[in-house]
Amino acid sequence: MGTMSKNHSRLSGEATDQRKVLDSWKDIADYLNRSVKTCHRWEEELGLPIHRLDGTPRARVFAYPAELDRWLAEKLHVAEAPAEKRRKGTRWIWLAGGAVIAVAALAALGWKLFLEKPIPAPAQVPTLAVLPFENRTGDSNWDAWKKALPDLITIDLWQSKFMEVIKTSYLFQAVGSLAEAEKFSPEDLKKVAEKAEVDYAVTGSLNKSGDEVIINALVQNARTGDVLASLRSTCRTENDIFSSVDKLSKEVKIALNIKPREIRGDIDKPVARITTISPQAFTLFSQACRVQGKLKFDEAISPLLKAVEIDPKFGLAYRVLFICCWNVSRKEEAKKYGEMAVRLADRIAEREREYFLNGFYSQLKKKAIEALKRLEKNYPYDMWMVSLSEFYASQEQWDKAIPILGKVILRFPKKSSVIQTLSECYQSVGLYDKAEKLLDDYMKANPKLGSQMIFILERRLHLVLVQSKFDAAHDYADRLTAAFPNVFSEGLLWKGFVYFMQDDFVNAEKAYQRLVEKDDPRIQSGGYYNLAAVSLSRGRIEEAKQRILRAIELDKSKSARQSHMEGNYRSFLAYLERLSGRLPEALKEAELACQSPDEGPPLTFVRRLYLRALITLEMNQFEEFEKQAEEVKRYLDPDRIPRGAPRFMRVYYNLLGHRELQKANYDQAIRYYWKALDLLSLLGAQGADGDHAKYYYDLAEAFLRRDGGFPVNISMYEKVFLPTVSRQHCGDLYAKSYYWMGLHWEQRIRHIIQTPAEAQENRLKAIGYYRKFLDLWKDADPIFPEVEDAKKRLARLEAD
Repeated sequence: MGTMSKNHSRLSGEATDQRKVLDSWKDIADYLNRSVKTCHRWEEELGLPIHRLDGTPRARVFAYPAELDRWLAEKLHVAEAPAEKRRKGTRWIWLAGGAVIAVAALAALGWKLFLEKPIPAPAQVPTLAVLPFENRTGDSNWDAWKKALPDLITIDLWQSKFMEVIKTSYLFQAVGSLAEAEKFSPEDLKKVAEKAEVDYAVTGSLNKSGDEVIINALVQNARTGDVLASLRSTCRTENDIFSSVDKLSKEVKIALNIKPREIRGDIDKPVARITTISPQAFTLFSQACRVQGKLKFDEAISPLLKAVEIDPKFGLAYRVLFICCWNVSRKEEAKKYGEMAVRLADRIAEREREYFLNGFYSQLKKKAIEALKRLEKNYPYDMWMVSLSEFYASQEQWDKAIPILGKVILRFPKKSSVIQTLSECYQSVGLYDKAEKLLDDYMKANPKLGSQMIFILERRLHLVLVQSKFDAAHDYADRLTAAFPNVFSEGLLWKGFVYFMQDDFVNAEKAYQRLVEKDDPRIQSGGYYNLAAVSLSRGRIEEAKQRILRAIELDKSKSARQSHMEGNYRSFLAYLERLSGRLPEALKEAELACQSPDEGPPLTFVRRLYLRALITLEMNQFEEFEKQAEEVKRYLDPDRIPRGAPRFMRVYYNLLGHRELQKANYDQAIRYYWKALDLLSLLGAQGADGDHAKYYYDLAEAFLRRDGGFPVNISMYEKVFLPTVSRQHCGDLYAKSYYWMGLHWEQRIRHIIQTPAEAQENRLKAIGYYRKFLDLWKDADPIFPEVEDAKKRLARLEAD
C-alpha cells in the first residue's frame, strides 16, 4: 500500500548511513550472517520482519536493522545490542545463540518426551466469535483491515483444539447484517451470543500513534458484556499484522483461561504459514469470504483470483475458489483450483485441510473418509465428525458410529443433526429407551426448534412404529401435520405409512390419495408410488402396475434436476411384471432401471442390479446371470467406499442362493441364504436395502422345497412379520408368509400325533393365519393359486 512506500522513501531520504535500511535479500542475509534461503524460510516460518514496497511477494524487499535486532532478541532470548556492536560480534553471538538453541531444543524434547504427553481435546471448550474492528487511524488505507484483521485472527484461532471459533462465512449466516457492524453494544453482543451460539466475543479498533498502528482488542463475555482482557499490539506496516495476530491469538487463549500447558501443546502454526505473506492478498481473500458467507459465490471468485495472482502459494484461497466454482457449476475450474489446493495442502491449517480434502474427494469416498479419520485424531468433537458417523451408519457399523456421536453431542447438544443420527443408531442396535430419551429431552429443551423439528418428530414416529406402538405413531403424524401445515406431504406420507404398517389398507389409500390430488408432480408421483405399494400388499398386481406407470409419467414431467426417482419406479414395475409371469417385460424394465443415475442410499442402485440378475436367472440365462452377479459383487466390494461394505455382500450371496435353488441344489442354496442372513443388520433397523423380508422368505422357501412342500422351519416366516422389517417393496412376501404359516399348523394336525387339546390349538392357529392371509388378499388378482387353496383349507378346518 501507499503507506509503506512513503515510509520507505522517508527513511531512505533521511539516512546518511545506508546500513539503516537493508534493501536487498543479500544485505539482509549478510547482516544476519545466514544464507538468503535461510532468511526466506525464517520469514515464512518465524515471522522475520521483511517489508516489500507494494506488499506483493514479487516486490523489492527491505528491512530495518532495529527490527531485526528486536526479532533476534525475542527469538534467541538475548539482550538487544546496538547494531554496530552486533555486526562486530555477530559470529560469537550466533555461536552462543546456536548453543542456546541446541540446549533449549534438547530440554524441550526431554520435557515433551518425559513430562508432557500430548493433551487430547476436551469436550467442553470456550466458544468465540471475532467481530469486525473499528478503524480509528484516520487513514482509509487501513479500512480493509476492519474485517480482514478479525478474519485473520479467526483463521489462526480456528486451529486450536481448546476452543471453538465461528468461521467468517458462518457468522454472517448466523447473525445477518450485524456481522458487518463496526461497533457493538452489549445488546448486539447478546444477539451474537444467542444466534451464533457463542459465549465470548473479540472486538477492537485500529489506532494511530506516530508512524505506528496500534491494534487494541477486547475479549468479552458476549452474554454479559464483561471485559475479560484488553489486548494491544503494534504494527509499523501491514506486513507486521501477521506476527501481531500470532501474539494476540495466544493472549486471547490466556484470557479464556486456557491452561499454559494446553497452549504449549496446541496446534498453532504461524498464521502467515497457513494463509499468505502478502497483506494485499489476504485482504482480497477476506473480502471474498465475506461475500461467500452471503452465498454469493459468483462475486467471490474475482477477488480470490486476484489474491492467488499476488501469492500463487496461497493454498487457503485455492480451497475457497474450489468451493465457489463448484457451487456455480464451473466444475472444470473447481477441479483445477482444488488440485492446486491439494498441492499446497501443507500451507493450509490441519483442520481446514482435512475439511477440504473430505469435500474435494467426495467422489473418491475412500480418500474422503481417510481425511475425516485424520481429523478425528486431534478434533474428535468437531461437527464434521457427524459425517464420519453417518458413513459408519450407512455401512451398518453402528458400533463405530455411536462413540463418535457420543463425543460430538457433548460439545454440540443443540445440534439436531447429531440428535437425529445418534437416535437412529441407538434404534438400530435395539436401544429404544436411549433413543426415546434422547429425542424427548431434545424436544423439551428446544420447543421452538422450527423446521428442524420435522426431522426430530419423524425420527420419534419411526421409533414407536418399529415397536408397533401405532397409537403413538398416529399422534406423532398428527403433530407433524398440525405443526407444519405447509409441509402437507410429510404428515400424509407418515399417516399413510402408519396405516400401511397396521395392514389398514383402506385408510392408507385414503391418505395417499390426498397426495395425488395435489397440484405438484413431485408430490403426486410419490403418492402413486405409495399407492402401488398398497396394491402389491393386497395382491392387486395389475392395479399396482397402473399406479407405478402413472408415477413414472409424473416423474418425467419434472425438470431433469428434480427427477431422480424413475430408476426406483421402473425397478418396482419390473418386480410387478415378474410376479405376473411376464419375464421379458420385467427384464426390459429392469434394464431401464439400471440405466438411471446411481443416487440415493448405498443399496438403492444395487437393488436394481439384483432384480435384473434375478429375472435373468429365472429366464434360465445362466451365462448372462453370472456376468450380472459379478457386477453386483464388484459394486459391493468392501473397498468400494461407501457403496461397498462387508455387510452389503449379503445381496450377492442371496443371488447365489437363488442360482442354486434354480438348479434344485437345495442344501447349497440354504448355505448361501444363511450366509446372506448372517450379514443382515440387527433387527432394530430396516437396513440400507430396505427389504429384509426377502432374506427370511427366500431361506424359508429353500427349506420348503427341500422338505417336499412341508413348511417345517417356520421361524423365517415369522421374522417377515416383525415391525422392523419393511415390506413396501415386497408386500406379496408378507401376505404369503401368513399362507405358509397356516399350512404349517394345518399339516401338524394331519401328520403329527398329538393330543386332542394340541390338535385344537393347532387348528385355531391355522384358521387364524388363513384368515389373516385372506383378509390381506381377499381381492387379489387370480394369478395367485394360494388364494383359492387357502379358502378351501379354511372352510374345511372351520367345518371340522
